[in-house]
Order: sequence, then C-alpha cells, then structure tokens
Amino acid sequence: MLEIAGGAIVLGGLYSLTFFESGAPVRPRIRPPKKPRDLDLVVVEGDPSSYGDITERAINEFGGIEQFVKRGDRVVLAPNIGWMRSPDQAAATHPEVLRRVVQLCERAGASKITCVDYTLDDWKLAFDICGANQAVRGTRAKLLSPTDVALYRDIHVEDFVPPRDRDGEKYESCHGANRILQKVPREVAECDVFICMPIVKDHEASVVTISMKKLMGNIWNRKDYHRYGLHECIAEINMAIRPTLIVADATRVLQTRGPKGPGEVTIPNQVVVGVDPVAVDSYCTRYLTVKGVTPDQVPHLMLAHRLGRGEIDPDRLKVREIAGARGA
Repeated sequence: MLEIAGGAIVLGGLYSLTFFESGAPVRPRIRPPKKPRDLDLVVVEGDPSSYGDITERAINEFGGIEQFVKRGDRVVLAPNIGWMRSPDQAAATHPEVLRRVVQLCERAGASKITCVDYTLDDWKLAFDICGANQAVRGTRAKLLSPTDVALYRDIHVEDFVPPRDRDGEKYESCHGANRILQKVPREVAECDVFICMPIVKDHEASVVTISMKKLMGNIWNRKDYHRYGLHECIAEINMAIRPTLIVADATRVLQTRGPKGPGEVTIPNQVVVGVDPVAVDSYCTRYLTVKGVTPDQVPHLMLAHRLGRGEIDPDRLKVREIAGARGA
C-alpha cells in the first residue's frame, strides 16, 4: 500500500515557479561512501529471472550492504520511477532491482526507507506502471514524489564547488554566477544514507542519464539548469550531494529517445555497483551501443572529472566483472 505520495503543486507547475529562501541552507548529512580497498566497481551479469539476485551479489561483492547501511539509519533510495513506462520499455529502474535493495536495507536494520523521485508524469500512474508500487509492496519502504515546495530545504550548491579545477585553473560556479537557488527534499537533507539507483539510458539533452543526471530527480529547480548550463549544473550538484552507494541498473538500456522513450531497447542483463559517480557513469557509457557514446562525449562527466569528483577513464578503474547470480 502506498503510504507516501506526491504533494500538491503549489506554485503552478515545474516550468512556472518562483523561488524563495526558507531558512538557513542545509549541508546534507549523508554518510560518506566507504568502498573496498583496490576495487572501484563490481559488475554482475544474469538473466531476466535473476535481477534481484545479481543486484544482491553485486552489493555483496562490493563489501555488503552493512558497509553502507547501519541499524537505525534513515535511508533514501533514488531510483528512476518518474515515467509512465512499463519495465520492458527501460525508462525506469527495474522493480526487482529496487525491491532487492529495499530488502537489503531492511535486513541491515534501517529505521526508515524512502524512495524519492520528483516525477514528471503523474506520480500515481507512474509509480504503478513502472512497477515501483510492486517493488515496495510488503516492505516498510515508502514512495515519495515531492511536488510541494514545503517538502524541500534550501541548499547553496556553489558552496560545495571548488574555486579551482584539478589543474589549478580558476573555476566559476554556474550556480553562483547565475544565482541559481536550489532546494533538496527534506528526506535527502536529513538522511543518513543516500543510495542512487539510476537506470542507464539515453538522454536527448544531457547525452546520457545515469547516476549524475539522476540527481535532478532529487532537486526542486530544474528549469534553471536547462536555462543556464545543464552539464555545468549536473556536475556541480554532484559536488553537493554525494551518494553513499550507487547501484546502476543496466539490465535493460534505453538506447534512443531517452529519457522517457519509447525507443530502442537492448538487454545487457547487468548491474553495476560503485561509489564514484564519474567512474560508474563513465563505465556505463559502454552500454549505449546504438549511438556509440564514450565518456569524453558527455560534458558533465568531463567537467566533474576536472573538478575532482571522480575518475573518467574506465581503463584506470579496478573492476570486478562476474557472470552469474548467487541466491538471496
């Protein structure tokens, strides 16, 4: 049963908003990621009957959920669940991938689990059609599409952006230069653990949407990102919100007409786990075979690497690739 749902849209819709300050800006309290020594990514391949199992194995091979979720933690999961598209259309995180992560968090003793995505389609229909309702049924997890500004807290993204890049060159924050006022859901601002759960897919505006672009489902002001610099803003919000864990769904990949589709879909049957969003996304570009995307073709990956957020060269990553699932 769906216990948390979207709030009322109080300011007239996503593309006609007025923004305002509402108290001191937050600094998210998300626990820093802890990755295994000498391991950057785990990739596990299975088949459509084993998506939950390969998700669990990938997390176990990366150190186990207990490395990231502690008893009593408030956990936010950030899956793609915002489109009225069925699982086979590859616009949303597969419900079996989502369900298994919810179950693992429950086993680890999480006190609260909230799945957050600011949907663009009607949340009631999107949650049902994409399988999110099915994914949390019988668990303690709740679904939230925070469409009411009262559900958000201010965050000054520019405060998290370094003034110089890796090479010592001066960098001016797009958020600061354009006075972009941003907000994040209270659940994100106040959680102990933030697990980003994107599906890998094509995006007509940002080239790809994987873990870095997924954070746009966890902010209020998306209009200004498209107005002032989409790739710059994606890189910068990833300096402010740092996932504790990333579980990337590459079980099915939307190759064209993303992010919503319908478009061409391939079925790699894989799940990728890591903590470095630049590394995860750079590795996952290999799944976008129809357009032949490479990391250097994605400006927000290039900029995030330049700002020191992570490693963009897949050849420099220590990756454990595994074929076959191990049961729960």
